[in-house]
Amino acid sequence: MKYLLGCCGRIVETDNMPVWCIRCGEHRIKVTEFTEDTMLPCPFCGGHPQAEAMNTIGLYWYECDDCGGASGSADDWVEARKKWNERK
Repeated sequence: MKYLLGCCGRIVETDNMPVWCIRCGEHRIKVTEFTEDTMLPCPFCGGHPQAEAMNTIGLYWYECDDCGGASGSADDWVEARKKWNERK
């Protein structure tokens, strides 16, 4: 199973839910189960993504509410979510 670590934003794959982070050394960290529907926080500021679209021409993307960072545009929401989550 994959988990998103709240301390450093890493995604780890393990059988049991982590309680501490090897990289950060943090204990009792916030851990969220990571699925293909999970939206990662903004890699620039940690903000939350907001869905944006231009339905008339079929473009979909996600944009950070706080800093305006954006994923590339995509032909559907699944591809747009994937582009958002793969940014570094």
